[in-house]
Amino acid sequence: MSPEAYKQVAKKHEPSRPVAKNCLRAFLSGGLICMFGQAVQEIFMYAFNMSSREASNPTVAVLILISVILTCFGVYDKLAQWCGAGTAVPVTGFANSMCSAALEHRSEGIVLGVSANMFKLAGSVIVFGTVAAFIIGIIYAFLGHGGNHL
Repeated sequence: MSPEAYKQVAKKHEPSRPVAKNCLRAFLSGGLICMFGQAVQEIFMYAFNMSSREASNPTVAVLILISVILTCFGVYDKLAQWCGAGTAVPVTGFANSMCSAALEHRSEGIVLGVSANMFKLAGSVIVFGTVAAFIIGIIYAFLGHGGNHL
């Protein structure tokens, strides 16, 4: 069988993907994660009399801690299977990718296993985020939105 004929047969038997349902799940689950983060921030603001800027760092820390704990117990992966891209909300998804890579290689030791492999999945995200921030910063500087220092 030629590769083209095989592709046609495989495509014919491939199950259809419920795109609208997956998008709705991702939207709702991502929104719920963000809404939970906002609730945590409001609690910090109310309970500790913080401004929104002061409450942002502990809020991020709590979200990271919760996503790492859920990843360690295998709950985050089950949520991700149902929610799809909604669990890739930057803070929780990033923490999950680092934690899952670290857990996968923990049998190899702390230095050569966990430390060396922790950034395998997240490394591309770090590089992309850094490059994108640099490019946007340059664009803002040249368009005059980044201050009038040029």
